[in-house]
Amino acid sequence: MLEIKNGECFLGRTLTLSDGKKELSVTLDVGPRIIDFRVKDGFNIMYEDVADAVNKDVSSFYGEGAHWHIYGGHRLWLSPEDITTYYPDNGEVTFELVPNGVEFKPKAWAKIDVQPSVRIEFLPGGEIKITHSVTNLGEERNLCLWALTVMKSGGKMTLPLSTEDTGFLANRNIVMWPYASFGDERLALSDDKAVLTSSTKIAPPFKFGVYKREIEAVYELESEGRKVRFTKRIKGEDGSAYPDYCCNFESYCTDLIHEIETLSPVTKAACGETVTHTEIWNLERI
Repeated sequence: MLEIKNGECFLGRTLTLSDGKKELSVTLDVGPRIIDFRVKDGFNIMYEDVADAVNKDVSSFYGEGAHWHIYGGHRLWLSPEDITTYYPDNGEVTFELVPNGVEFKPKAWAKIDVQPSVRIEFLPGGEIKITHSVTNLGEERNLCLWALTVMKSGGKMTLPLSTEDTGFLANRNIVMWPYASFGDERLALSDDKAVLTSSTKIAPPFKFGVYKREIEAVYELESEGRKVRFTKRIKGEDGSAYPDYCCNFESYCTDLIHEIETLSPVTKAACGETVTHTEIWNLERI
């Protein structure tokens, strides 16, 4: 039986959803952000930017005084990244009850003419389905949905890589950003997996990306002697166009945050058409 109740966090009002074994809270005054995710009686695995350490002046595009704030937690963006990606989603969020969950919707994003929403559904087996949707409100355009889960730094992210024998064709891609080095001690690559271990003592940013037909990323985090495992899964699409040299998965870390990110294919959407991107989450003690 799903329990839904009102709550509060440092960002104001929240709505908390719980199946008795795990719970998550979503902001209602900004975002939306899944700002808290924990097993029952456990700790929050999401980063909470109480000090507003990560923000960006976006007034050059969105107008005087416009600022974007990471806030923390899980959010929906559009890719590829540029100044328009940093929409200042600092307003109220509405919600609607759906079977086994809730759908959250902010006001339409002005200037880029889209209506985003995030639907959260608790599945019978204990997993959680996160459906991200973006409706195009303007002229025909390409849309790529980008789902970023901002965890606390200091954990280990493991991503299996393809071991498929594709003969003469490549079966793996590793994409690096200009500020990232293959020599970074936080990254470990082997034939079958990539491991990115963030550290609260290493501040410079690091980011890499890959494509794999089916993504199952695992983030393990320990706090005060308790350890949990967060799992995020998506199914990719063969032959689809993905951004960033064909990445449907990316991971970014600093001393503050560790992001577990997935992306939809780039999809042409006419006015009124909606593009969706679905993740399956799980969280358990280990």
